Amino acid sequence: MTDQWAARRMPPAVRWAVAGVWVHAALSGFAGLVLLAALGRNQAGEVAPVRFIAMASVLVGLLLGTCAGLASRRAGWTRTTVVVIEALSVATAALLLLTGSLAALTGIALGAFVLRAFLSPAGRAWFNDQAPSG
Repeated sequence: MTDQWAARRMPPAVRWAVAGVWVHAALSGFAGLVLLAALGRNQAGEVAPVRFIAMASVLVGLLLGTCAGLASRRAGWTRTTVVVIEALSVATAALLLLTGSLAALTGIALGAFVLRAFLSPAGRAWFNDQAPSG
C-alpha cells in the first residue's frame, strides 16, 4: 500500500522545481507590471517595443503560474510549456551574460534548476502520469 501512495506523491526534486517555477512566474509578472507602470500612458512610438516586452513578461508570468498551479494534476502540456519557457529564459540570460550582466547568472541558475528536474526521468514520469521506475 505504501508503493501506491509513493507513486501519487510528487517527487521532491520536481516539487522544488515547481517552487522555482512559482518564483519565476512571480518575478516575471512583477517585472512586467513595474515596467508597464513606469511607462505610464506614454503613447510615443519609441516605447512600443518596451511595452511589448513588458506585456510579454506579464504573459509569461501568468503562463508559468498556471503551469505551476496545475503541476499537481500531472498534465504533460504543463511540463512541455515550462521546459520551452525555461529554455528560452536560459538562452536569453546567457546572451545577457555576454553583455556583462552578472545578474543573468540568477536566471541561468533558476532555469537550469527547473530544466534539470523537469527533464529528469522522475519529472517525465510525473508529468506523463506514470509511476516512477526503480
